[in-house]
Order: sequence, then C-alpha cells, then structure tokens
Amino acid sequence: MLKNSEQNYGLVSRANHWLSAILFIGLIALGLYMHELEKSPEKFELYDLHKSLGIGLFMLMMLRLVWLKVSPNPEQLSKNKFEHILGHAVKGILYLAMIMMPISGWIMSNSGGHDVSFFTLFTLPNFVGENEIIHEIAEAIHGTAGLVLIAIILLHIAGALKHHLVYKDATLLRMLGKNKKEQ
Repeated sequence: MLKNSEQNYGLVSRANHWLSAILFIGLIALGLYMHELEKSPEKFELYDLHKSLGIGLFMLMMLRLVWLKVSPNPEQLSKNKFEHILGHAVKGILYLAMIMMPISGWIMSNSGGHDVSFFTLFTLPNFVGENEIIHEIAEAIHGTAGLVLIAIILLHIAGALKHHLVYKDATLLRMLGKNKKEQ
C-alpha cells in the first residue's frame, strides 16, 4: 500500500519518515563534528557532504508536503487532548525546522562566499552575495534551529515510545508498517 489509509501509514510516508530521520540525525551529528574541526581540506569536504545531504533532506521535505495533499496522514491515536495538541505542535515544528535548516544553511553558505551544490550534480543559485551581517544572522538561525531540532526530535521519540510502552497503542507500529494485530 503506497498511500496512507485512515488507520495506517503507507509505504511512501514510512520511507520518507525513516529516511528523513536518518538524514536528520546524521546531519546533526556531522554538523556538530565538523563545527569543532580546524580549517582543513577534510573540513571543507565534510561541509560539502553536509550541504548535499541537507539539499536531499529539503527535497524529501518538499515531497512530504506534496504527499500530504495526495495522501493525508492517519489521525493520531492519542485520546488525551493536551497530547493530541502537543503531537501536532511537535510535528509542525519538525516540518518548519526541515524547511528552515536547509534554507538558513544555504543563505549562510552563500553569504559566506561559498556555493551550495548537490554532490557536484548541480549548484543552487546564489541569491545572497557575500555579506557578513547576513552570514551571522543565518548562522545564528541555523545553530539555534539545530538545538531546537534536537529537543523536538527527542520529544518526538519520547512520545512514540510512550505510546508504544505505556499506552500500548499502534502509534509506533503504524510507522513500522505493522498493525496492532501483528504484534
């Protein structure tokens, strides 16, 4: 089943979710690691990899937004109104971060005098010339959004585990392509 149903996530949504999760966690780890490195050819190669993966994640996010119009997500299983609202808020912040992080990184690179390319296949247009003030603002947004993102991802994981371990509902199983009966 490619599309989502009223009860379950389809293959497209599940694949996008898990690929995005792996990329996001990898990008955060890579970003933290390379930030601490001294300037060197290795550091610039890692920056190029980080930018390429960031573009890939941005493309997945755009696909996700289009797919939501084609195949809406199943309704949350939470019966607690606060948790239902919190779940929507966390998802909204995750979506916003998946858009803000690559855009702020793109602006940060361009305003720092660097191109942004996708694995040397193509280079994104340079909308912002070299500008120290814009660079510092974009860098602050990118860094702050990264920290917020770490917190939101941890909250997202905690919520999924609470549903699975405490409520024993199918929230996590649905994202694994299983339903409650298969457990």
